[in-house]
Amino acid sequence: MTFGERLYELRKSKNISQEEMAELLDVSRQSISKWENDKAYPEMTRLLFMSEYFDVSLDYLMRGTEEDENRKDVSVSYKAKNMLLVWNNFVSNLSSKQRKRLIILYVLLVCVCVAIVISFLYGVGYAIGQFVAHIQNDLNL
Repeated sequence: MTFGERLYELRKSKNISQEEMAELLDVSRQSISKWENDKAYPEMTRLLFMSEYFDVSLDYLMRGTEEDENRKDVSVSYKAKNMLLVWNNFVSNLSSKQRKRLIILYVLLVCVCVAIVISFLYGVGYAIGQFVAHIQNDLNL
């Protein structure tokens, strides 16, 4: 099985089109087609992103070889240590349109978190107020 065939199978397993994958990687759809037809290969940053995205090793992606169990443990710790590096590579490869969408997503996420915290504090405050009111009623009887 060639690199292009593996890439095609991985893309189909995620049920994404060439256009969607091209947008993720900030390349043209024609580039994805060339990769899948083994007419060209992506650069290393895109290979790293694809490895993370499809949750496969670079060995599997490029050579079709499976990792043995000992190497898999090293790979997991490697992924954990370099998550920020992968994220930075991912963000640096985003188009300006994709970056704007990511910023909007961040803002919405922060707003949701703030709303959850406020709702929780309101609920706790209300419960404490009810508790104090019951104690006052019991003492007045």
